[in-house]
Amino acid sequence: MDLLWSLLSIACLFLQLEGYTMVLKPNVVVVDVDMTPNTPSQCRNVTLQCGEQDPSVYWQRKKQKIGKGSELTICVEDFPDAGNFTCHNDNGDILNHTLVLIQVTKNDRGEHPKQILQEISDQMYIKCETKNYSGVFECSWNLNVNPNTVQILAEAYRPNSSISCTVHDQDKSRAICHELTYCPFQEEQEKVQVHLYAIDGPRFESYSNQFFLADIVTPEKIPIHKKDEGDKKVIVSWEYPNSWDKPHSYFPLKFEVKVLKNKNNCNHEVRSNQLTCNHKVPYKGSFHCFTEERSLRFNHSTKKYIFCLRAKDMYSDSPWSEWSEIVLRDPGQQCWLKDYYYSLCSLKHHYSLCHVTKTLASPTISTHLLLLA
Repeated sequence: MDLLWSLLSIACLFLQLEGYTMVLKPNVVVVDVDMTPNTPSQCRNVTLQCGEQDPSVYWQRKKQKIGKGSELTICVEDFPDAGNFTCHNDNGDILNHTLVLIQVTKNDRGEHPKQILQEISDQMYIKCETKNYSGVFECSWNLNVNPNTVQILAEAYRPNSSISCTVHDQDKSRAICHELTYCPFQEEQEKVQVHLYAIDGPRFESYSNQFFLADIVTPEKIPIHKKDEGDKKVIVSWEYPNSWDKPHSYFPLKFEVKVLKNKNNCNHEVRSNQLTCNHKVPYKGSFHCFTEERSLRFNHSTKKYIFCLRAKDMYSDSPWSEWSEIVLRDPGQQCWLKDYYYSLCSLKHHYSLCHVTKTLASPTISTHLLLLA
């Protein structure tokens, strides 16, 4: 398969032949085949050229001779008919080759069924996102086949622009693309077109997606800070990610805030009005709001709460970032011992005594506490 990708380039073009054959390169042919059950077989005749006008030239597939002459016409109906065909001279030297692949146009699963990649959502197989407006974006997909046998080629295109894409050598489920001429201060007029070509053995499949970068921009997780003000007050503040574009006044973010009881996680839905966070939020239970500000003030609680925060581009309908979270709890809530009764801080691995608030008179209890320490 390495020979295949040495022949393919990012700017490969399709040439339609006989309505069912595509040529990626002179040495790589894709044949469309209808594999609907209980239908008459359809023999797709494909003529292979060796390039040497010598009657002694012979052809091989899987090291077996299958014909002679500078041309070889094969019938392609199913995957066993595809593969790599080589032509040789009398000495056995390889003079030329053609790789024949099959693209299933229809079977019992419907039109243009897909097997190499997993479906992410309705007819979508490629997910692309970017963390800012630098022109660099990453596309990912999920493989349904052994990554050691599959070959992936990714390319992207936008009119009057130059985009390069590179599939990861180790992780064949991701590709990094860079639009060299992208300007973050200019409104996008045309969508980016992403095409993915996947080969697994003799099977060929193509996938595509299109989008504006403004539709896929997803900020990185938001850094959160907590500062105690005393008098049972705490300020929670946050920052723009370092990777986000500047100036922030031109690339503003919108923030979503949740405060949840400890038993919930950030994905828990809060049944409350979508308040604007422009006031001191009472600390009497879970709440949910949106804001453009970067700090909120809370009253401390003796109970443990989870503060959740995420962000998105204010002016586009793009995805939210992942949730960031911190724990909100009064730091004055400590373990204490009083009237010969004590409480223990942690039960994870061993019991530990936080502090004693008065001297104990009982020798038995004192000895027991020393043993615990």
